[in-house]
Amino acid sequence: MTRSTTDSISTHWTPGRMAFDPPPVLKDYLLQHTSGFTSVFRQLYEDTEALGEPSVMMLGHEQVAFFQLLVSLTNARRVLDLGTFTGISALAFATALGGDGRVVTVDRNPQWVDFARPYWQRAGVADRIEPVVGEAVDVLRSMRERSDSFDVVFIDVDKRHTARYVDESLAILAPRGVVLVDNALWHGWVLDDAITDADTEGMRSFNRQIRSNGAIDVAMLPLGDGLTILRRPA
Repeated sequence: MTRSTTDSISTHWTPGRMAFDPPPVLKDYLLQHTSGFTSVFRQLYEDTEALGEPSVMMLGHEQVAFFQLLVSLTNARRVLDLGTFTGISALAFATALGGDGRVVTVDRNPQWVDFARPYWQRAGVADRIEPVVGEAVDVLRSMRERSDSFDVVFIDVDKRHTARYVDESLAILAPRGVVLVDNALWHGWVLDDAITDADTEGMRSFNRQIRSNGAIDVAMLPLGDGLTILRRPA
């Protein structure tokens, strides 16, 4: 499919908005009728949007409650969050965990951890969040060598290596655990054969591979910029 056939889809980056982000009025309605989106989240989103173009990397607003509910439904106690950015996803997971739960959040840039920490503290969950500075693939390999185990793994880092991150994550996934892959629709660019940059090709290739993997249950949802949920059949 060429770009001319995807004109109805916004395929350009807009600061603070994903291609499949709902209109502001609809988003406000969703959040008003969803639990867990507290004033700390609202402030963190506002301050992230104030960053300008980098804010396009932030988690979709409607994903917060979904992550919180998923943690509760799975009785998760250990969550791996690959891609801290301004700390929204780590905060979503941590607010749903009990006091004995832990979120390990990974980012190559220590400045994002410094940005996020005050919001974690304000929400009273900073003691549940362990920031790790480093490359995601290196951290994953170290975790596998230590035989670490996680109930939920959320992957939101560079898209060109998505398949590699998923393989490493499945190796440290607890029984009945789930892997979440963000940006499955990647601004709609996965639909456009004219777009062939490494990140788009990486996500496009992963989507094809995982569809044909009979050993994994897969659900791709139009949530945020597209969210794929993976688990091994029981």
